[in-house]
Amino acid sequence: MRNRIALYAEPRKTIITALSFTLISIFLMLILILSINKDAIRLNSLLQSDYDYSVTMQDTVRKDDYYQFNAGIEFTLSADANTSLNTDVVMQSKDSLYTDMVSWNAEPLSTNGVAVSENVAKSNNLHIGDKLYSKHIVNGESCEYTIEQFLPEAVSIKATNGMNHSDGIIIMGYDERYIENITHSSIVFTKDSINDLSAIGSPENIVYRDDEIITSLRSIIPYLAILSVVSIVTTVAFTILLTKSVSSNFKRLIMLGFDRKKLNTAFYRLIRGTGSISIIASIALSGIVFLFVNYNAVKLLILLLIPFIESITLLIASNISNKRLWRK
Repeated sequence: MRNRIALYAEPRKTIITALSFTLISIFLMLILILSINKDAIRLNSLLQSDYDYSVTMQDTVRKDDYYQFNAGIEFTLSADANTSLNTDVVMQSKDSLYTDMVSWNAEPLSTNGVAVSENVAKSNNLHIGDKLYSKHIVNGESCEYTIEQFLPEAVSIKATNGMNHSDGIIIMGYDERYIENITHSSIVFTKDSINDLSAIGSPENIVYRDDEIITSLRSIIPYLAILSVVSIVTTVAFTILLTKSVSSNFKRLIMLGFDRKKLNTAFYRLIRGTGSISIIASIALSGIVFLFVNYNAVKLLILLLIPFIESITLLIASNISNKRLWRK
């Protein structure tokens, strides 16, 4: 400890610089995760699923399929509400088997039961046993439905190039009145060959899961690129500000003949040490992000991208700053 070289950076400026860096890092992470939240949910849902493609059929294939109705079905939080929930609504088939091939599949529901994706439940403070309301398309009556299950986070039935803007999924239990009176089709999630499905009916609107994943990534990448650049610029600015605060004393110690290795150690301890503390603090405090959005693995990886980039940039920028001090 006695052999350590102190560069005597002004404490007040160092604290303000480090605190500003921490707050900016947290702000960037918050902006990033809120900007790509829907796409991250969609991507996580696709990665957790195992089907090869989805396809529209005229009738059920009795496995991992749901009825879709040409007439829109809407749900509200109360019987007299004027605003409906912004969700994709599908209905279970009567005799279909639902497997884990689709991440948001539900167990069989009763006729007046529904399953709601977790993100919709959280944003509307819904619980198991709560009621939702929907105007029955066949007779026009307002019907009461009970939330029987929560589904993993999901924002839509499938992703396409013209992605819809729904906030989640609601699955209805089989209702024979809809099937007998309303025009409908089935959306099937499968790994079977097209030839096998063609023997049952006429498959249309094929959407491959790999294409859906690519579509989701294309929506996320621009935000990652922009905020990564901002993160790099912020880290470089932080390094420059701290370097300026000790540059005069550093050059004075060079002129006095202090050991190069010890000087560099002192410099990196200040710049990288202070930066690392700020980055670790921002990671620790970034948990507040999940007060606004649900947690999943994709969101966590995306969230950690900012501190990762900051750490790499800090190492490179501090190395360049150190070399420039020695040149001067």
